[in-house]
Amino acid sequence: MKKITSSIAVVLASIFIVTGCNTNTNGTTSQSTDVPAGTTDPITINETTSAETTGGEPVVGEREQLRFWVFHTGKELEFFQKHVDAYNQEQSNVEIVLEEIPWDDYNGTKMTTAFASEAGPDIFLTAPGNFLKYANSDILTSFNDVIPKEVLDDFSESSLDAVSVDGQILAIPFEMELLGLYYSKSALAEAGVEPPKTWEELNDAAAALTTSDRYGFSMEANRGTHQLFEWYPFVWQTGEDLFSADGKSANLAVPGIKENLELKRKMYEDGVTNLQPSRPGNEIGVLAEGETAMQLMGTWGITQLTNDYPDKVDDIGLVPIPVMAGGEPASVAGGWKITANARSANVDESAKFAAWLFAGDPAISTEWCTEIKFAYSPRASVTEANPDYYNEGLRKAFTDQILGSEQAEKRLPPEISDILQDFLQSAYFDTVDMDQLIEETNTKINEFLATYDGTL
Repeated sequence: MKKITSSIAVVLASIFIVTGCNTNTNGTTSQSTDVPAGTTDPITINETTSAETTGGEPVVGEREQLRFWVFHTGKELEFFQKHVDAYNQEQSNVEIVLEEIPWDDYNGTKMTTAFASEAGPDIFLTAPGNFLKYANSDILTSFNDVIPKEVLDDFSESSLDAVSVDGQILAIPFEMELLGLYYSKSALAEAGVEPPKTWEELNDAAAALTTSDRYGFSMEANRGTHQLFEWYPFVWQTGEDLFSADGKSANLAVPGIKENLELKRKMYEDGVTNLQPSRPGNEIGVLAEGETAMQLMGTWGITQLTNDYPDKVDDIGLVPIPVMAGGEPASVAGGWKITANARSANVDESAKFAAWLFAGDPAISTEWCTEIKFAYSPRASVTEANPDYYNEGLRKAFTDQILGSEQAEKRLPPEISDILQDFLQSAYFDTVDMDQLIEETNTKINEFLATYDGTL
């Protein structure tokens, strides 16, 4: 089959970032944008610029302005503005100024060039795909002394591990978007098929559900970070990870990984998996409009269904991701984190606001995860305090059957992300021997790790 590649955008000189996966930008549509992976060398800072000007010029008067960059629109933007206004009224030390940056700029050159010229925002959002870029450039400040221990204890261990380097918490996670298998109840009923529980059952169900005008199964076919996001649970089901325990070598040569990749290649070759969906693979319309009978999809799909396809809600079911024989149930938790610019002239106040927003009153986290969008909070108290919400409709399937099996989305250096994106495309769509492909990919990753001076 023809290998699918994503379009390549040209960015300034050698400054690149890879975005995180997954992510709901307006409450209804989740998107993942891929920018070419560059190097993990720290972002080059213009040393001739005084660090005192970082974060913008001070406002005339008693308070200095701290810039908070977001990429959101709609009610998500309204949420941030509402709480920025509240914070500005509560204290008189600084003024938080919310700035909406278009999505393509936020995940393209605007952010990196701003930091390189010492004009980066004081407060901003980061995702797993770009976290290490900022961490390795010493742009992220530590929250260890900002967040009280009793609040840290409310966060899941995995969510804090995902934002920590050398024991320092460099960002505050505020949402977890999980992955499950959505399906059309009517399509399965007509075909006499039960929701699959294993990889073998997924293959058989997809074949039985495929017709002349409908695919049996859809997952992300395009190269990118979202394809990696959807692949991680299948790796973790084997009981293994992408790297050795010490993080010094790749760990792809395990039987379960090869078995899964060969199965998915077969499903594409057999024509039961959607190769070219009519819309991005992270939009529930692929399923809701009858293009497929089953779709690998995140929690944001429920919001999309409710807002865009209310007449289809009752026909959609949800189950955990099918598991390999003898494997362990697994899902993945994606989501954005808030952080503060360590080079800001007001770094302490910047960190204080970030902590106030998502490590302070849990009511704010509750509002974000239950009113603005559907997501799980990394804070246990939020889920525990809202059982009616999290046990309603399709959310109940996530809460009862999937929540607790998730691992945090991998934070990868862009070089490794790039290698793995090529790896999946070859595994799914090329005819290369799988053992050879795995060996070659392990070698590429190990060669990079041998010279990598950073964390995983």
